[in-house]
Amino acid sequence: MTFAAPWGLLALLALPAVVALHLYRNRLPEQRVAGLFLFPATAAVSEGGRVRTRLVRSPSLWLECLAALLAALWLAGLTFGALRPRHVVVALDDSASMSAVGTRARAEAALLAIAAELGLEDRVTVICSGRPATVTLGPRARPAQLEDFVAGWSPSQPSHSMQSALELARQLAGAVDDVVCVSDRVPAAPAPDVELVACGQAQPNAAVTSARRLPAAGGERLLVTVVGYGAVDRLQVVARSGGGEVGRAALQLEGDGRPARVELALPEGLGEVEVSLPDDALAVDNVVWSLPQRSRVVSVCDRLSPDARDALELGRVFDAMRGWREVAAPEDAQLVLSSAPVRSAPGGLQVRLGRTGGAARGHRSPFVVDRSHPLMAGVALEGVGWQAGGGDLPGAVLVAKGRKALLTEEQGVDGRTVHVDVDGAVGNLVRAPDWPILFANLLDAARRAVPGCVERALRVGERLRFRGAPGAAPAVLRSPAGEWLGAAEDGVIDAEVRAPGVYRVRAASGAPLDEVAVHFVDAAESDLRDAVTTERPAAAAVREVAAARVDPTGTRRLLAALLLCALLANWWFLLRRGA
Repeated sequence: MTFAAPWGLLALLALPAVVALHLYRNRLPEQRVAGLFLFPATAAVSEGGRVRTRLVRSPSLWLECLAALLAALWLAGLTFGALRPRHVVVALDDSASMSAVGTRARAEAALLAIAAELGLEDRVTVICSGRPATVTLGPRARPAQLEDFVAGWSPSQPSHSMQSALELARQLAGAVDDVVCVSDRVPAAPAPDVELVACGQAQPNAAVTSARRLPAAGGERLLVTVVGYGAVDRLQVVARSGGGEVGRAALQLEGDGRPARVELALPEGLGEVEVSLPDDALAVDNVVWSLPQRSRVVSVCDRLSPDARDALELGRVFDAMRGWREVAAPEDAQLVLSSAPVRSAPGGLQVRLGRTGGAARGHRSPFVVDRSHPLMAGVALEGVGWQAGGGDLPGAVLVAKGRKALLTEEQGVDGRTVHVDVDGAVGNLVRAPDWPILFANLLDAARRAVPGCVERALRVGERLRFRGAPGAAPAVLRSPAGEWLGAAEDGVIDAEVRAPGVYRVRAASGAPLDEVAVHFVDAAESDLRDAVTTERPAAAAVREVAAARVDPTGTRRLLAALLLCALLANWWFLLRRGA
């Protein structure tokens, strides 16, 4: 015999209280009359209070004592055997494919079935998979809370592994608690101590992966890419803007995962364009948004001397590039070219060009190049003669010859500085094709400091980055659902986007500053051909541990029924005696 809540036994104090009520009764005054017909028809009133009388062992006494005993045992959680409340840890797949037609309903039914099996003293913990896996319910929440969780659950994450969620679930479960994995697929190498509930269903699905807008005569061209998985029929691609339809085209997919493209003609002057597919098994990948192209022009400040500029042939290099403008003040520039330190805008990029001190020396290819760095993308330096000084450069080395660093990057508090040890008058570096490629990479790196959003098209799970203009008022980010996600700190917004739609950056006054289209593009989630529906119980040893538990729910229900019967019997007895 075990009590889940021993403090409930304090309710046994009701037993002596019931006996005292029957032992001490009201004393009524004695009145002598010649006949009962002379007795007044008024209620008798006790004048002497309660006095101790002989205890009458009536059925009412026994029924009230029995009711008090049953109530105390019910409050104390009486059960027979060793009481070990059950704790179920659920590793729940939170990827977007779990919201497919039929899959989500089966997953919700599986979670509600777990809640129905748990007793009053049992507990449940839900771990949603992701990067990283997180405890979204609990730990050790009551079973009724699982029903509220299911009502608000909305799976929408990109593809990821379930292993981190399963490992966290097994850590929380220990050696005696249950672990249940709810997914639409069978995880790779599932552990034998984990109960598997797969709720998926193999079904065809189509996904729109991109929508690019290109200028055209009299308007724009919209290039839409769609991928089909399975037996996808001929479908319609529809483009809408401002609440009305602006384009439509038919598309036939092969269904083998290869992309198909269609082109739509758009009128001139359109703003946000929504491209959608007909409803299918998965809704989250049926819509993408295309925003008008907005050039991010980099402000460049050239503080080099005319002779150094001519020797480095920078005029020829920048004349071949677009997306920049020249400014006079380095504080207003995102890219500063100089031979000495200057004060520039926060977050900008400085390029120090010139030969360092010491004896000049020529260096010939091959060079050691950090090709993993974005500034070195496409820079081969083959057949190049590089004239440099004998001094040392600060920062991380990007190009070197032997022990001599020729190009380095230095990270400062207010921005980055790229040091280039070069003498443009000697050697052929400035006439090699790698020279303009290097400055094109520098221009792209400086473009990240241009006020506005760094990228205007993102995928779910990526980070949205916004930089405000120097001295501008604080900005706030608004989600597609209209929620305020956060304000800019030091003029910068850096937030992860977790849902598709158009995110808008607003000034404190409400004026629009910029916007970003976020799409859900994930082939692993859109391809539902390997989704399955199956169940696999845990190992026999784990089931034996679960069977050894004793659930007090049945005993509590029996005690509650007996208590009700005792109260009804006492009520019937009192009514019968009164009659």
